[in-house]
Amino acid sequence: MSSAVKADNLEAALEAAIRRFDGTSPVTQQVHHHLGFAGATMGALGRPHMQLVLEVVAEEGGRFEDALDVACAVEILHDSTLVHDAVEAGVPFGLAHGINAGDALCAMAYLQLLEGPARRAPEQTVLMTRALQEANFALCAGQAQEIAFERAGAAEADAYLALIGGKAALVAAACELGALVAGATPERTRAYARLGRTCGMAFQIEDHVQSDPRTRPWPLPGLASLETARAYLAEADALAASAGIDRSGRVRAFFARSLRPAA
Repeated sequence: MSSAVKADNLEAALEAAIRRFDGTSPVTQQVHHHLGFAGATMGALGRPHMQLVLEVVAEEGGRFEDALDVACAVEILHDSTLVHDAVEAGVPFGLAHGINAGDALCAMAYLQLLEGPARRAPEQTVLMTRALQEANFALCAGQAQEIAFERAGAAEADAYLALIGGKAALVAAACELGALVAGATPERTRAYARLGRTCGMAFQIEDHVQSDPRTRPWPLPGLASLETARAYLAEADALAASAGIDRSGRVRAFFARSLRPAA
């Protein structure tokens, strides 16, 4: 199974997951706008976290049909963070509605997990919900760190690592949930979470280094370099080899593509 081949299926599944919460409240229109269901562009981002869940499921021999609702939950939570980010850029509907729409998406993500197929063991749902909640908290901590950098106009090295670790938390959760839904052992599941976090940190550093510095009101610390990002990728390769996971490399191929030489 290749999630890239099923892009249209993923988009349709995500829209269906969102539309089941439709109502008469203004939040319906706002959520549709932010996810690109109302002619906006935010939805056309490839749904990377959704695809990543499915890549882990495929790697672990799971079934696409068993993982689609889980992939939607992770992507919806990711979209909630995009809405909150967009609030600062003056998106339509204003600050209060922007915060509210992001919070609504966050609730939808957890309801999506909790209302999964009846055949899924309750214990599995609890583990998935906990992993997603932990990622959500880490994302908030990372965002708070970034806000602090903006106000201070500087970023200390240790605080910067905490920031990118928080930003990478949802990548780790996507890998962890993919392993859980595929029925991987606890050891393999934890290894996938570590793999996702490590790759996610490489991606965050690469993104910062290659972005326009004028869009960021605080300078990067010295450790934020492509060399550091490559070191994280090397760590991810070693982790995958030692744990015997991601043997095809399809998960690692999602990250920091410009840091790896072309095959």
